[in-house]
Amino acid sequence: MGDTTPVAWLRFRTPGVTLRADEVLRRLGRAGAGESLREVTVADGHWEPGRAAGVGPFAPGTALCLPGRPVRALRAPELRQVRVLTAPLPWREAGAAGWQVRRRCARPSLWELEAETGEATTADLLSWLAVQGSPVVGDVRRGGVLVAGGLRVCARDDATPADWWPEEPPFPPQDAELEISEATRAALQRGHPWVLSDAGLGDVGRFPSGHRVRLGTRAGGDAGLARIEGAGRLAARRWAAPGSASPEVGARVAAALERRACLHQAAGREDGTDAYRLIHGEADGLPGLAVDRLGSVLRILVQGRAALTLRDEVAEALHAVSGSGLPAGLPRIEVVHLRKPEEGWVRCATALDEDLPLDERGRLVVREAGLQFEVDPGLAEPRRARPGVGLFLDQRANRERVRALARGGRFANLFAHTGAFSAALLAGGAREVWSVDLSAAYLGELEANLARNDLGARAHHAVKLDARRFLERAEGPGFDGLIIDPPTAAAAGRRYWSVRRDLEPLLKVALRRLAPGGFLLVTRNAQRRREPLSELLLRVARRAGAPGAELSEAPAGPDFPGELHFPEGDPFEGILLRLR
Repeated sequence: MGDTTPVAWLRFRTPGVTLRADEVLRRLGRAGAGESLREVTVADGHWEPGRAAGVGPFAPGTALCLPGRPVRALRAPELRQVRVLTAPLPWREAGAAGWQVRRRCARPSLWELEAETGEATTADLLSWLAVQGSPVVGDVRRGGVLVAGGLRVCARDDATPADWWPEEPPFPPQDAELEISEATRAALQRGHPWVLSDAGLGDVGRFPSGHRVRLGTRAGGDAGLARIEGAGRLAARRWAAPGSASPEVGARVAAALERRACLHQAAGREDGTDAYRLIHGEADGLPGLAVDRLGSVLRILVQGRAALTLRDEVAEALHAVSGSGLPAGLPRIEVVHLRKPEEGWVRCATALDEDLPLDERGRLVVREAGLQFEVDPGLAEPRRARPGVGLFLDQRANRERVRALARGGRFANLFAHTGAFSAALLAGGAREVWSVDLSAAYLGELEANLARNDLGARAHHAVKLDARRFLERAEGPGFDGLIIDPPTAAAAGRRYWSVRRDLEPLLKVALRRLAPGGFLLVTRNAQRRREPLSELLLRVARRAGAPGAELSEAPAGPDFPGELHFPEGDPFEGILLRLR
């Protein structure tokens, strides 16, 4: 599977079995001991030579370095159409100038990829895969696994070599131990489901993303099971607490769907809602992954690398669903929303089924409480990673709240997006609604949504303007209600909107523009919060001369369940403030 070439350093990991140094050298083509054995070192976190390794034995997944002069590393053959074996990639298809790669087939811990290198070299492809955290099996120059049989690269159309799929496990076994600090164990015990990197964390790189591990401390404390996220601040996500049951993926999917049985049943009514969340990540026991129902389509959203080995099982379980009230066999779309490579492109959206009920622009219409909205599941621009669809499903409960308060009032929907709040206010009987946004494209989609529902011909006004400037320039009586649902950060004309910097000044102006008895609905999705949103609103209200303002929580609906000690899992903070 390739010829040999001298290299300065070899950097690789041992496979999922224990090896001695002499076996490592034998696999590298250098049998014997002596000087070569003494030069084997354990790599540090940056793949630089670390402490002397000795003669082993080396635990599965140990990172090793060896000067290249005693050995000759296998070099990939220069082929225009190749096959390779790697750990699973986040994306089913990717490419860059001169080459393109796509998934050919998958096994539990390995993917077979096929690639066309074009003007690029095979080495370019191998280097790109290594940077993405999925080096080719046997690529001992770039951090690959030192399996028996060497580098797994061959011509695409050749017969599959007899030893192509390794007989030995390429990675440590499921439930192998990952050492964590006592501080991390305490955080897990309090209910936070993430393992964050610190000085007491073991070598996460031993495991591919999605691998299931058992968490333990140096003192022997058991912290349950987790799935590996990868290198970076977030290292792993909890899979099961110590001593608790660990249901299989299919059972977790079935339980999540059963918890939403009332939503499935209501979706069948003429005035029902058929756009809502089916699986909400950690809260439903499937970390890093969400599933939304969009009418007659299911959208699987991969938001964490810990979910890479779960998504196929989740997709199968959704297709075979029965008993919860969700229609069986709904077509599925997979969307990967992860940090994209600096080089090249990746396919972020993939149709897993044929005959999707989409129009010529790749869109469909969904229903919410008797209203209709157009959504974009992402297939029209498959290389663009987008978590949203043009309708914030997590704000459905808040749209119901303001609709109930709308009769006869004058309102402004700031940061109007595609107008779902505006439609809810108008459907609730609002006398006048102003929709404010800086995006002409959003305002165009807003007008189309209102027309689709026969709303807004006389009572609605769309304004392309900054929210604060709109309030400062607005004429007429005060507003009976203001909707403030801003992005965390966004372009805002010549400035850049930042919720941390700009929300408080906006709230001060908004309170001055409220009529007596009016309300503010304010949401915030910034995860790093200086203070709770309720405290910020109370402080601003006191300074604005409205100390008697009443505050009530305005959270997402039950299909977006929260966890007490995991604020990162909440889609937003929401507060409804009412003046007396």
